[in-house]
Amino acid sequence: MQLYTESPCIAVVGPANAGKTTLLCQLDERLKRRLDGFMVLKGNPDGTGLYLYHAPELRNEPEFKKSVKGSWGAATIERICEWITFGRRNLSLTLLDFGGRHDEDTAAGNARMLRVCSHYLVVSRNTDLAGGEFWDGVCSGHGLIRVGWMRSLSTDGPPPTILDQDEESGLQGTFRVGARPGDLVNDSVLDPLVEALLRLARPLDQIPYVNLWQPVDWRAGDIPDVGGRSTKIAQLASRTGVVVLGGSAPVWAYLAGLHCALAACTNARVFFFDPKQPETLVEIPAQPLSSIDSSQAFPPDVLKLSWRNEGPRSVLQFEMATDDKLLPPAAAQNLAGAPPFAVPPSLDVALFGKAPLWIYGTYARWLRAAGAKSLASWDGRTKDFIRVW
Repeated sequence: MQLYTESPCIAVVGPANAGKTTLLCQLDERLKRRLDGFMVLKGNPDGTGLYLYHAPELRNEPEFKKSVKGSWGAATIERICEWITFGRRNLSLTLLDFGGRHDEDTAAGNARMLRVCSHYLVVSRNTDLAGGEFWDGVCSGHGLIRVGWMRSLSTDGPPPTILDQDEESGLQGTFRVGARPGDLVNDSVLDPLVEALLRLARPLDQIPYVNLWQPVDWRAGDIPDVGGRSTKIAQLASRTGVVVLGGSAPVWAYLAGLHCALAACTNARVFFFDPKQPETLVEIPAQPLSSIDSSQAFPPDVLKLSWRNEGPRSVLQFEMATDDKLLPPAAAQNLAGAPPFAVPPSLDVALFGKAPLWIYGTYARWLRAAGAKSLASWDGRTKDFIRVW
C-alpha cells in the first residue's frame, strides 16, 4: 500500500445530476461513525447539497437558494485548493464534492483542484456510462488513483449491487438516488465502499479538541449539558482557561459549548477547530478591537450585518458579500476586527444566515457580553430557531 505524508483527498466527480449529493451524504453519515478527523469539502460554491438532502422541500424555495448558493469568483479556486491542502494536513481523510462541469471555461480551474487531490470516485447515472468515462479520463489524466465507480439508479430501479471490485479499478457498483438520512437501501454497496475508503485513511495521533460529534442527531434537549460534555468543558475552562471545540455538529451545539465554557470562566479562551484554515484553531475573540492596525484587519466588504424583528426576537442576519459566499483565511485570523453590530432592538436575540461556525461564535460571544438575555440560532433541518440560552 502506498503511504502518504498527507492524508488522502478523494475527488467525487461525475456529470451534473448524477446522484453525487445522495452518495456523498450517505458516505458522510457512515464515515463519521467510523473515523475521527473526516470531512466532506465543497469543491464548488453551490451550498445547497447538504440542506436538500436533509430537507428536500427547500428545493422549491427560491429565497433559500438565493441565501446559500454562491457563484464562482476570482478567488474561489484558490479557496478550495487551500481547503484541500489544509484538510489533507489536518485530517485523516477528506472527500471533495466536485462540480459537474468540465468545459473550456472550467477545465483550468478543475485541473488546479484535481492536482491537489490524491484519488477519485466516479459517480454517473447507470444510463450515462459515457459521462462517467469522460470524468474517469479527466482524473486519471491528472495522475489520480481511482477508488471506484458508482452508478446511480432511480428510486424504483433494481436493487443496488456490487458489479466488480479489484485493486486496479476499485469498487464498481450501483446505488439508488433519493435515499433519505438513515436510509439503509444502499448499505450492501456502501459498506464495502466505506471499508475501502477507511483503508486509505491516515491515523491521527489524537483529536485536539472536545469532539461535539455524536452518532445520533443533536436535539434541543442536548443543549443544557452540551450532549454530556458540559462537565469536561467547564473543567477545562476553569482549570486551564482554554477550551477547543471541534467535530461535526450543528452551529447551535458549538454555541452551547461556548456558553458552557464562558459560564465556567468568563475570560476563557475558546477556539473552534477548523481544519480548512491554515492555523487550524480559530480563536473566538472576547470583544471587538477598539482600534485596528493593518496587521489585524478583517477583510473589508466581505460580511454584512443587519437586524430584523421577528416576534419577540431581534434577529442578526449574516450575509457573505463575496460572489462565492466564501470568506478568505484573513477573516478567521482577524475575527476581533469583524464588523461591529448596532445595539439590538431586543435583548432576546437570534442569529441567522450562511456563515462559518466561527462567525456565529464571535457574534454570540459579543452579544452575550452585551447583555443578551437569550440567544437562538437558525437550524436548517427543523427550519426553526433553536434556543441556546
